[in-house]
Amino acid sequence: MRNKKLITWLIVAIAIVFFLLLLRTLQPASPVPAVTKDVQTSTVTATVLPSFTPVPTLTAEDVSCQRPYSDSSIWNIPIDWSIAKIHPMSDLMMSAFFESHDWIGSDTTKYTPNMYWVSDSTPLIPVQLLKNRFRDAVNDQQLQFGEPASVVWMPLPLEARPAVGTDGQLVVINVDTGEEWGLNEGFVDDEGNWFASGVYRYHIENSGIPPDGFGQRGAGIGQLAGIVRRCEVDRGRIDHAVTLAYDYPCEEEVCLQNGWPASIPPFRKTDGRGISSYDLPEGTRLAIRPDISREQIVETCDGIKGCVVWALNMQEYGGFVVDNSDHPKTYAEGDATAEWEPSVWTRNMLRNIPQDWYVVIDWDHPSTEVR
Repeated sequence: MRNKKLITWLIVAIAIVFFLLLLRTLQPASPVPAVTKDVQTSTVTATVLPSFTPVPTLTAEDVSCQRPYSDSSIWNIPIDWSIAKIHPMSDLMMSAFFESHDWIGSDTTKYTPNMYWVSDSTPLIPVQLLKNRFRDAVNDQQLQFGEPASVVWMPLPLEARPAVGTDGQLVVINVDTGEEWGLNEGFVDDEGNWFASGVYRYHIENSGIPPDGFGQRGAGIGQLAGIVRRCEVDRGRIDHAVTLAYDYPCEEEVCLQNGWPASIPPFRKTDGRGISSYDLPEGTRLAIRPDISREQIVETCDGIKGCVVWALNMQEYGGFVVDNSDHPKTYAEGDATAEWEPSVWTRNMLRNIPQDWYVVIDWDHPSTEVR
């Protein structure tokens, strides 16, 4: 009898344990604490996120060749040659543009950003600012500043390095969030510590024209805007306006004396220092005349694919003057990440394009369709 009772209690105990285990497996998972960072103070705080069903995330391959910024961005609207007008002083302005050198350079070994793609799992690396404040542009209207010479925690792959040259530029795109991170005058010391003069955060779904006070590049834009990427040339289509610089866009007083804006809207600022009567304001849009045939472009480019793709894109989208440079130049992804081959892109591939192919688009008249 006693043995029969013992067996009964043992069966009951086993049933209770089994029931408790089953109940536990059916309960929802507890919220997971996520580490977030206050970008202004660089203090780490813990936030409890609600449970959610994971959704598929994009990979670097998915987004690396998507053009950044909204479809209505000035970078992404092609020139409408049925309404666009060439500026009446275009010839004089282009003469000023080419005063020191008679061709547009395209060097990618320095003074142009290396580009990297990261995710939320990429480690945050401290970057010590040497003088400037961190700029955080969450949208195109609001800009937040960090403290001067503070530390900014930035997602950086272990192999990442700023571009060669005193500009030390670098761009990072987070494929999980769409954040665009950039730095300038960056370097890594012998112990692996990161330093930079400036660091910013922006978003690739914004307009490409950050709010007042952003100031990463001359016309007040980030490092990514207008950069020609290796994948764009490989596919044969850039599909957005490019960036240009020369020596030098007009300084503010000279622009105003000519009756021109110091910078052409929607660009918000200038660092121009040109004093020639016909030096261009930053934000000016240049283009290659639409009557130039593809056959002429291919012949002039002498088989270099990047030259052909860039010139055709200059007919469709043009390029914006956004910075000072020692000579006329356009910007493409740095060699360290693009790995350009001579058959694809070279520093002097545009030198045979005649000056009279280039024109200045009149900023006083509409040149694109409204989107």
